Amino acid sequence: MTIDKATKSRLDWIDYAKGVGIIFVVFGHVIKGLNTANLIDSKFYYYAVNFVYSFHMPLFFILSGYFFYSSLKKRGNKSFMFNKLGTIAYPFLIWSILQTIIEVKASGYINSPRSLWLSLDFLYKPKDQFWFLFALFFINVIGLLAFNFSKKWGMLLLFLIWAIGYSTNLQTGIFGKTFVNLIYFAVGIALFKYQYITEQILKSRMFILNATIFCISIYFYFTFPHNLWYNEIFPPLAGSFTIFYLSNVCANKNGFKFLEYLGINSIVIYLVHIIASSGTRIILAKAFHITNPSVHIVLGTLTGLIVPLLFYNVAKKTKYLSWLFVFPIKQKPKNLAPSTYTPTTARFT
Repeated sequence: MTIDKATKSRLDWIDYAKGVGIIFVVFGHVIKGLNTANLIDSKFYYYAVNFVYSFHMPLFFILSGYFFYSSLKKRGNKSFMFNKLGTIAYPFLIWSILQTIIEVKASGYINSPRSLWLSLDFLYKPKDQFWFLFALFFINVIGLLAFNFSKKWGMLLLFLIWAIGYSTNLQTGIFGKTFVNLIYFAVGIALFKYQYITEQILKSRMFILNATIFCISIYFYFTFPHNLWYNEIFPPLAGSFTIFYLSNVCANKNGFKFLEYLGINSIVIYLVHIIASSGTRIILAKAFHITNPSVHIVLGTLTGLIVPLLFYNVAKKTKYLSWLFVFPIKQKPKNLAPSTYTPTTARFT
């Protein structure tokens, strides 16, 4: 199955949106590291981190949900799950282990020193950024079960499961973030199934409305407890829809192609950026005694974006390192033509 050029041009904004989103991800983790190291103003940190966290990860769950239904329909149950094992579970396992080992070896320099044995609980307590992959994998499992139960009502069933989880406090514990973010994944499915809504979101009049709702909802987000239901609905959705519009604008203008490249490789950046940006903070602070937060934020964010891409381009050309990003077990889906099949690689969607 191939995508024609017209369809691809209509979907370019999605990679741009992922590019914008991954910049916010790296920026958020950089300032969190600076806060733990007492290298950033606490007031700036409070507003910056809460602004970013009000919408940036729901954006990725929405985009992942957008491709869920077409992927399941194209691949079938068995191939769909094999794909999720290769693109989500595998990188989660590999990079959780690698990052844990690196953090243990650098225990004397990082903000939160770790013991190797105490860090091996990542399989049920995902560490740092890897919670997203953990939650996304099980959200896909729930989605698979829901749509196998009923293709017609599968999407509504996901909303119902989220509502039950929210009302019965299933948002806590091992699968807490799975249930919290299930609603955004379901919204992504809805946007795919009802393309008219997506088309409206990408229009300027809806941008004005969504941007306004986002600004108002952010006020409530900062004023009232974050776990109130409207703080889990309006900032994430309005913020994500605002990004969608801006990404579509960027996709149709010159000078923003780098966002598409970042979006296409967003999973690579997500896996490696903590190591890169934390290393930058350590070098700047310990070796050069630089404590200026602006320098740390700019350089930490840039290295968090660039170093993973450089490493990935080296790794994929080296047979001894390619396994870090490519699932070594290959399966050829029966319903895909040989000319369109490529080995399983790590992608968010």
